Amino acid sequence: MKWIGLPVAVLCLVVTMPLGAQQDSLARAFDLERRGNYADAAAIYRAVLARNPAEITALLGLERSLEPLNREAELLPAARAALAADPRQVPAYGVALRTFAALNQLDSLPPLVDRWAQAAPGDESPYREWATAALMHRDRAMARHAYETGRARLGREDALSPEMAQLAVLDGEWTTAVREWARACRQLPGYKTSAISSLAGAPDSAHAGILQAFDREPGADVARIGIELRARWGDPVGALDRLLKALPAGPGQQVDALQAFLEETGARSTPEYELARGRVLEALAERWTVASQRARLRLESAQAYASAGDGASARRMLAQVGGDSAGAEISAGATTTLIDLLVADGKAEEAEQQLAQHRGSLPVDEYLRLRRAVALHWALAGRTEHAESLVAADSSVEALALEGRIRLYAGDLKATSELWRAAGPFAGTREEATDRSVILGLIQPIEADTVAALGAAFLTLDRGDTLAAAAAFRQAAQGLPPDGGRAEITLFAGQLFAAAGRKEAAETAFHDAVLKQAPGPSAAAMLELGRLLLAEERREEATHALEQMILDYPTSALLPQARRLLDQARGAIPRT
Repeated sequence: MKWIGLPVAVLCLVVTMPLGAQQDSLARAFDLERRGNYADAAAIYRAVLARNPAEITALLGLERSLEPLNREAELLPAARAALAADPRQVPAYGVALRTFAALNQLDSLPPLVDRWAQAAPGDESPYREWATAALMHRDRAMARHAYETGRARLGREDALSPEMAQLAVLDGEWTTAVREWARACRQLPGYKTSAISSLAGAPDSAHAGILQAFDREPGADVARIGIELRARWGDPVGALDRLLKALPAGPGQQVDALQAFLEETGARSTPEYELARGRVLEALAERWTVASQRARLRLESAQAYASAGDGASARRMLAQVGGDSAGAEISAGATTTLIDLLVADGKAEEAEQQLAQHRGSLPVDEYLRLRRAVALHWALAGRTEHAESLVAADSSVEALALEGRIRLYAGDLKATSELWRAAGPFAGTREEATDRSVILGLIQPIEADTVAALGAAFLTLDRGDTLAAAAAFRQAAQGLPPDGGRAEITLFAGQLFAAAGRKEAAETAFHDAVLKQAPGPSAAAMLELGRLLLAEERREEATHALEQMILDYPTSALLPQARRLLDQARGAIPRT
């Protein structure tokens, strides 16, 4: 007979039943249990125990079968009989303890734990099961007493450390949790994952204390817990500094530790994480012996440094790529990264020269992307004709979108609209497509084909000077008719003033954007005014502005937002 699938090996021989018959009975009971026929399975397990009370396989099977039937009380006589028949039968103590706990007879647990401990000296299980039963009844005090009793009797300061660490986490005792997890990991490094998982959710106010506590704990595996938590909690550079100081001696182990850190921090793309990524990749490259892989790591390091805004480190890495006998793919990647850096640094002329020099070694799509990046920089510098000449032969939708923006800077609103509609919504990133849609909405009401002042305002905005751009939009709006874009552009100027922190100028612009000839933007301007006044705790004025907006524009699609803000201004609902 095959015994695959039995949960526990048969531990005893049955005296009054032939061995083969007992095995058949246990196999049949387990099959019934597996099929969900718990009542019949329990009857067979009970019959086996009647003949041999110490048969642990039957006792455990009876426990599994009675639990889903909510008949745990029937298990207690069997557990007691098993212990009476053989007090050394350790699993029977666990069954008895769990049964007492299920029946809420917690007072019976301490003497049972004492007997269990005598039967299995040095075993942590009695105290662990005792504490688990207490926690099931939300009795943390009893659970703590169980762990402390076990530690005292066993005479080991690291006994039950993982359990005590978890209890400390539940109680918010973070320093204690660190100490216990450190003890557990020094005993068994595999607890590192559990420690990180349990501590990662600590409140922000506890982070500094937890990290300081880990800095005081000895042991490389323990240090890695603090390092990973530090990286998760927003300090990847500080975490890396500690890792580099605590790297193991062997080169292979160092590479493993660095790669593990790279994987742990690779999912985030903020400048801090990109900087840490660049440094890790650089450290890996220094330890790699294969030239081609070393070149790839240095290229990836340069790209990470560039993303972090550390151009000097990126160039340092790129300079070393050439000495690693890099292949064509790596060389092309290095060229691409260098040109991106030059564009970011405002060195468009040098970037254009590099692009022309390496045109033949770059993939076509990458070459076109870089050329568009150079063209955009020239456009932002005011050299629109040169920028347009660079993308004139590019027929991609991305080039059409760029040409539209170049024409926008020149104030050619008609060409901008035509080019952007031809480019469609899928040119560039989602953010770029959304930006184009917003601008098209702004310029659509304007009848004039060209408004140079408006183009200059958009150019100022894209150069990053929000306050100057707001003033330029405000001025450009004055030259537009009330029903031909003035309200829309004035409202946009107000939003820019607000973003720049110029609340008074924003408030004035929102007032001026309310024009009877333009009900749509006027309703939006009053809503923005109400939001601004509410943010400044000028509740009465905000209430008046929002009530006026609801009365004057009853068909506006913005009414739900206005009503919610009005409720907030009146104090009916909390602000979010």
